[in-house]
Amino acid sequence: MKYDELNERVKKAYVRVRNLDDYYWNLEDGRIIGIHKKSELNVRIKFAANREEAEKISKNKEGEGIDIIVVPEKNTFYLYNGAFILSSKFLRSTLIDINDHIIWHGFKVIEDKGKLIQEDFYEYLGGLLINHLRNSMLNGQDYLLWQFYKCEECGKYVDIDSVARHMKREHGIDVANRSEEIYEVFELNFVKGKIFNKFGKEVKEEQFSREAKEFIKEMFKNVTPVSEEEFEE
Repeated sequence: MKYDELNERVKKAYVRVRNLDDYYWNLEDGRIIGIHKKSELNVRIKFAANREEAEKISKNKEGEGIDIIVVPEKNTFYLYNGAFILSSKFLRSTLIDINDHIIWHGFKVIEDKGKLIQEDFYEYLGGLLINHLRNSMLNGQDYLLWQFYKCEECGKYVDIDSVARHMKREHGIDVANRSEEIYEVFELNFVKGKIFNKFGKEVKEEQFSREAKEFIKEMFKNVTPVSEEEFEE
């Protein structure tokens, strides 16, 4: 197939996303497949004549990945059966939001054909993405996603930049001798002045190491939390 032979709706949608270099793009006559470069998560962009057809398409799952179904109706954006159903004007911003919620959360050094290579692990935080979209929250302004390591010695959470210092100072452990580490990704919510795990449950202050408490204090130093009632308005 040649590019000129593509469906016009596919070409118009592709124009909106093709310079998002966090993805590889594969073009088919009836859809676009985006492959997130770091995590290899598939994003399938499909097309429907209307919302009703889109909702039928959303029921057909193709395994791992995210389904986005583009409809011609203007100002359409909602979730149905786990799929995004939206107007083409929301396509680019949704893909940017998805990228922002695919987070590195660990590594493991493995042997491959006589060489040692680092295998990286990524996590798609779909639940937090939906919550942020529903509340019109902006990454870097209303929240940040950050990696924390749960220390196996004391059970406290340590921010990623303080792990080496914490392990050496508190437990006499040199992390240079480790070949793998797995982190949990938390949301630093600047609106509420709280920290939440990927399920939306608050992580209390006493669960953090002293290094992490210092980090959190610095991150929240200019934050004026709102009440739950104000946040829901």
